[in-house]
Amino acid sequence: MTDAVTDTGWTAPSVQPTQSGRSWRPLAWLVAAQLLAGVLAGLVWRMTAPSTVSYLLSGGTGKPAFVIPQEGESQIAGDGRFVLLSVLLGMVFGLAAWRLRRLRGPIVLGALAVAGLLSSVLARAVGELLSTGSADRQLNAAFTPQLSLHALPALAVQAFFGVLVYTARAGLSADPDLADT
Repeated sequence: MTDAVTDTGWTAPSVQPTQSGRSWRPLAWLVAAQLLAGVLAGLVWRMTAPSTVSYLLSGGTGKPAFVIPQEGESQIAGDGRFVLLSVLLGMVFGLAAWRLRRLRGPIVLGALAVAGLLSSVLARAVGELLSTGSADRQLNAAFTPQLSLHALPALAVQAFFGVLVYTARAGLSADPDLADT
């Protein structure tokens, strides 16, 4: 008994990888630019933040020494400048993320938020590491402490404004496909 091969004319489809038409490279560039902007914001924050003066006083007999920070506006001004830089960066990157027409959606929104938080953490780290506070603190004398961010919720400001601008643009778009208007 022999097997007969019949020709049906059917051929197996070739398997080729499909491309969704989306290139994630612009999103990667946006995230990288946001992180680089965080480093630059830390430099700008360090250069523009006012220096403060604190006092190291003895606690008396048997008591530890304690620091009295300056009660002036310079500590608040340093945090305020950090917040202003964060607001500006958040708005710029929220608009830049909106310009990525082919990638609009929750992935871009999430990447914008996470990169905004990381960018703020980088800005804080760079600003505090490059701060030139005095290392020698003598008892009963004034000293200049290192720059520090006192309002830790300020780290979320850049991410908040980036997401706010992105979603506001989506809400103002007249196109149901969220194309640029």
